[in-house]
Amino acid sequence: MDDLLDAAGRAFAEVGVAHATMIDVARVAGCSRATLYRYFPNREALHLGFVHRATLRITAGLAEARDAGAPDSLTDRIMGGIAAVRSDPLLSVWFEPENMAVPIAVSQSSDLLQAMTEGLVGELDPESQEYEEIERRGAWLLRCIVSFLAMPAENEEVERAMIDSFLVPLLVSEPVLQGSHT
Repeated sequence: MDDLLDAAGRAFAEVGVAHATMIDVARVAGCSRATLYRYFPNREALHLGFVHRATLRITAGLAEARDAGAPDSLTDRIMGGIAAVRSDPLLSVWFEPENMAVPIAVSQSSDLLQAMTEGLVGELDPESQEYEEIERRGAWLLRCIVSFLAMPAENEEVERAMIDSFLVPLLVSEPVLQGSHT
């Protein structure tokens, strides 16, 4: 399956994520469409599989960097994930204007949201918040990351300041009960 996902990445880079068809991916993989459909029933499943694998690889790379002594604040991890996507041509192509509909659609996937939520559970105290609140924060984090990838700030320092000032405080603050206004 990794070979098919590798071929999908090459097809996405060659044709564009939004325009690459299952035929394009099968051609690049050197296999039949039937073989591709055996693993991925449709283009959306292929997109999700590609993104899921990329997310796992980026997360593993961030963990390795942490184990090697890299800074490990929540901001550092968010910035590291964004940098990993931007530095990989097979991932950065997803955030070119003509392809943006695809990452927006994929980011609505419950599987991707579940992975983001599980990542937050390690940072937030799951005993002090309802899972629904953590899930909402995971959705917000995912939307913010997609936004940074689609519309980068002037430079890394500005993005870091935005993440430090506006995103991290929300992610780690006490939840506000719905319906209560102060």
